[in-house]
Amino acid sequence: MWRIGLLVTPITIGLVCGALLVNAQESKHFRIEHNKKYQSVTLNYSSSNGVCYLAQGDSEDPLSVYSARDIDEFNHSFDRKEINHGLNIELVLEEKNNQSFSQSISNKVFSKSKPEDNTWKVMLAEDIPYNLNLTYGIGEAYIDLSGLSVANMKVKTGSADVNIGYLSDSPNHVEMDNMNINVDLGNVYIRQLYMANVRNIKAEVGFGNMLLDFSETMNEPCHVVASVGAGELEIVIPKNDIPIIIRVKKSMLCDVKLTKSFAEIEKNIYSNTAGKDEGNTLVFDVDVSFGNIIFKEKR
Repeated sequence: MWRIGLLVTPITIGLVCGALLVNAQESKHFRIEHNKKYQSVTLNYSSSNGVCYLAQGDSEDPLSVYSARDIDEFNHSFDRKEINHGLNIELVLEEKNNQSFSQSISNKVFSKSKPEDNTWKVMLAEDIPYNLNLTYGIGEAYIDLSGLSVANMKVKTGSADVNIGYLSDSPNHVEMDNMNINVDLGNVYIRQLYMANVRNIKAEVGFGNMLLDFSETMNEPCHVVASVGAGELEIVIPKNDIPIIIRVKKSMLCDVKLTKSFAEIEKNIYSNTAGKDEGNTLVFDVDVSFGNIIFKEKR
């Protein structure tokens, strides 16, 4: 389920799912053809603005990018390199007007153009392990990881709102070693993390907001390193289902809120009342300067 701002509705989710379908008015601007020799794909994708979707496509091609925009309306660079049995893809999409950051923010707030006028759809293959490096400037991004094989993932956003999750009941096909998420002024919402099969998460928040949804029990241990400058990080955890350890480093100007199920076992180290089985422990190392970190239990 996506979370956009503070409002999530079935209509919103339906629109997002529908938007992932390629319609007749869109063109395939970029494509990498299927090749069985590719054992892994690294995708470095950057978009300066607009609405960006990423999901599993309906072909075996490692990459297909669609848009209703004309290719002459934007600046782009597209490159590919084969390294051993892997493929490295570089794709950068930028507006031609080269606006300053403040001008871009102003246009985002006051522009009368429709979001679908600047929409990009990135389609990936199901069975190829990916290393995803995704950068978003302003606008919105919807990343549906359902049915994909993601070995590593990095997401960085300037002021864009980024939604990451699993819209269908199809978890990550491989173990994800690392998920790194960096938020400057935007908002990032990551749901259904139990389906990501991820071992290590690094979350960095500047002035924006981030949600990490661990509300369903993880099948494997996971270590989360989180730092917050002046923004807010909300972490949803299961209620007494698995052992959780939280190590806190904070300043006098910050706030870390824990639920009643946690007790301080050592100085600035807290644990819940779950069993002693360490097989699927969630460990959090959190560092807060001026912002807030809030732990909430699943309702």
